[in-house]
Amino acid sequence: MRISIRPVLQLVRLPNVFTAAADSLAGWLLVGRALDDLAGWTPLAAASMSLYAAGMALNDWFDLEVDRAERPDRPLPSGKVAVGVAGAIGWGGLALGLLLAAVAGGLASPTFAVAVALATAIVGYNAGLKHTALGPWSMGSCRALNMLLGMSVAASLGGPIAWTAAAAFGAFVAGVTWISRSEARGGETRNLCVGLAIQDLALLALAAVTLAPRRFPEFHFEPTIRLEGLPVLALVALAVNAAAWRAIREPSPALTRRAVKTGVLALVWLDVALVASIRGPIPALAVAALWVPAFLLARRLYAT
Repeated sequence: MRISIRPVLQLVRLPNVFTAAADSLAGWLLVGRALDDLAGWTPLAAASMSLYAAGMALNDWFDLEVDRAERPDRPLPSGKVAVGVAGAIGWGGLALGLLLAAVAGGLASPTFAVAVALATAIVGYNAGLKHTALGPWSMGSCRALNMLLGMSVAASLGGPIAWTAAAAFGAFVAGVTWISRSEARGGETRNLCVGLAIQDLALLALAAVTLAPRRFPEFHFEPTIRLEGLPVLALVALAVNAAAWRAIREPSPALTRRAVKTGVLALVWLDVALVASIRGPIPALAVAALWVPAFLLARRLYAT
């Protein structure tokens, strides 16, 4: 059977795959590792991308019957991608992600242990947790673990302040996921309001982290401005709140999807804000560069 590449790229949400790489790269930089150590962070970023793409394929693979009713134009219910192909991408991508994590740190390393936890969380979310009240938090834990994958090269995964950063990042994603629960139906505002409240609380927690750079291990950057990173967070908060409030005022599927897309693409800028505060502008620019392919691809491929 001839496979068209565009539906496959839609299946794995290719724009978002680059945001996953930004998470692990940010984690790597936050715990004091060097940007020029390509052999160190490249396999971690590749593992993040593979695990994320696998999770998206499994999301549609597990949800085929739901999507036939609610999203019939998606790659699997429309028949543009065979169910077997989606399963191969999903389960094969998980295996590849674990292999890359093993290459990065070895089978007995914290890096591989975090990757196994992340793969388990991905399967747990897609296999049933997504349809429960724990669904958004389960999704958030996946992105928190993805950031911890980059931090896994440091002793104790970077320590309490690093865990706080990853947890707050995961909470922001949980907020995005709450909002996404209304993207297939119009007229609902409860999930939008809950999701926005969670996002704003997560942004406050991330702001607190940016003000405590010396609590990170191997800290060696003296901020030019004590509020380094906060302007980026403020812009993210403005964009996220504007998109969500438009959807709350007019709860249509189109505006809800736009709010979700805004939240997903904002993830790179949350990474940028943290790295700018802890490591300075040059490493932050390297993370920001991953937003470019995510943004450009999101103009042609849906990201929700």
